[in-house]
Amino acid sequence: MPDAADWTHAAQLGAAVGLAWGASALLHLPEGFWAVMSALIVLRPAAGATLGAGWDRVRGTLAGTLVGLAGVALRQVHGVDGTATTLLLVGLLAAASAILPWLRSAPITALIVLGSGSTAQHAPLDVAAMRAIEIGIGVGVGLLLSFAALWQATAQRFDAACAQVLRRIAGQVRGDFDSAPIDEAQRERQMDALRTALRDLAVLALGAQREARIAARLRRQPMQRDPVRVARIAARTLHDAAAFTRHAALRRPGDAHEDSAAMAAAVAAALEAAAVHLEGGPPFDEAARRLHGRAVAVTARGAAWVQPSMRLLLQDLAALTRRGNDAAPEARAPSNAAA
Repeated sequence: MPDAADWTHAAQLGAAVGLAWGASALLHLPEGFWAVMSALIVLRPAAGATLGAGWDRVRGTLAGTLVGLAGVALRQVHGVDGTATTLLLVGLLAAASAILPWLRSAPITALIVLGSGSTAQHAPLDVAAMRAIEIGIGVGVGLLLSFAALWQATAQRFDAACAQVLRRIAGQVRGDFDSAPIDEAQRERQMDALRTALRDLAVLALGAQREARIAARLRRQPMQRDPVRVARIAARTLHDAAAFTRHAALRRPGDAHEDSAAMAAAVAAALEAAAVHLEGGPPFDEAARRLHGRAVAVTARGAAWVQPSMRLLLQDLAALTRRGNDAAPEARAPSNAAA
């Protein structure tokens, strides 16, 4: 089901179409759809992601516009072959974009400008300049709507994505210790899906970090939480949970055996509690961590490896859910969460 952020982005996209077209009509530009297209390309669900995409597109658009205008001038003033000029310039920009990613929009922009022709009222060079202005209007509209939504609950959206990842990790732990364990091929597919979710979380974190920094500057306050560091902790949590499966697989016949089913349930419960907290539920505080730590420790049955694995997991869950400037410390300090 769409959430509030999805509806907000839907409204932004609709507003972008109307504003970009309206600004072009107000300036009496003949091809307002280029402004609409640019606004839709730039606009993203999160303001931070839009600001990043917008800045890259502004630079790429500027480069593509200048190259396109130069190509139109060569064609109009010096009579250079239009097709050859277009292919050469667009090809050079496309090759350059492989080395400089911010140039990715330059070949398209140059092609739009170079593809302009004369009209009854305007010469080719004038049409090319107007197309460049329309593209700039679209980028400006996208950035304007992004700033208008800067205080949208992007942090909640990021926390919800973290919570979803934690729940998937919990499901993976349960599956690893199920009475009818899944085969290795299926487990690998599930792990690939988890890694993809973590990569998506890292992308979302970059936009959320950019937005948090801008908001902190505007409010003249320090940034309270670094989403990129939190995303790293979420990735590390997957390794913490996977350690339970790896340690259990390395047991020797004479070793003490833990209660695998109970341990998996306790580990999954800790992950679920952290996810609920990220979604605005009960706090995952020291008392809650001690409770979950004891639940995991009870399942050890003398297996020495359970306790340190549990401490590492709870420590990272604490860092993942903590608020403030120390929200996600990189170093692992000694923990007595289950003491």
